[in-house]
Amino acid sequence: MLRLFGQFKSRAFRVAWLCKEAGIPFEHVDVTINSEAATCKEDWYKALNPNARVPTIDDDGLVLWETAAINLYLAEKHQIELWPDNPAERGSVLQWAFFATSDIEPDLVLMRMHRQVLPEERRDPALADLAEARLQPKLAVLDSHLTSNPYFGPGLWNMADFMVASICYTFLVMRYDLSRYPALEAWLSASLDRPMARDARALRE
Repeated sequence: MLRLFGQFKSRAFRVAWLCKEAGIPFEHVDVTINSEAATCKEDWYKALNPNARVPTIDDDGLVLWETAAINLYLAEKHQIELWPDNPAERGSVLQWAFFATSDIEPDLVLMRMHRQVLPEERRDPALADLAEARLQPKLAVLDSHLTSNPYFGPGLWNMADFMVASICYTFLVMRYDLSRYPALEAWLSASLDRPMARDARALRE
């Protein structure tokens, strides 16, 4: 059985959500982060993931880390309904996955860290503001696409939508105002209201 290492209030949530969408059974191994005694810093875990981050999976002996790589691997291995069956559509999945991972997530995380996560004395409002400013044109790209297309997938909610929504979920966690991007706001709300999304969110929230 697939083993998922991480705590659900982390990127491990994204893997749990995919597993629920796809009906992939998994065993959860709680691995804590963000503390001096965090499990992710222990030698046994670093032997699995030398970055000492979460999540990591052990899929019958195949160990993988990096969230996007894990979810794309699982989608292809299990040929889940969200995974396209032709190269052009799979290319679109990769395009949106890399865009969300490279262009959205870094500044989204930086903004959240310096507005909510770090202790007050360690927060830098200027860094948060800079990250927010850099996000705006990227959010406009998402909103523009959704203004003329219902999904990132070709006429249906597929793995491209999952990859973007699983990252943009952090906007919901932050209670960030997306009203400037109405198409994105509506799409994200609908994505996170999917039955399996609600199940996965219950693990975290």
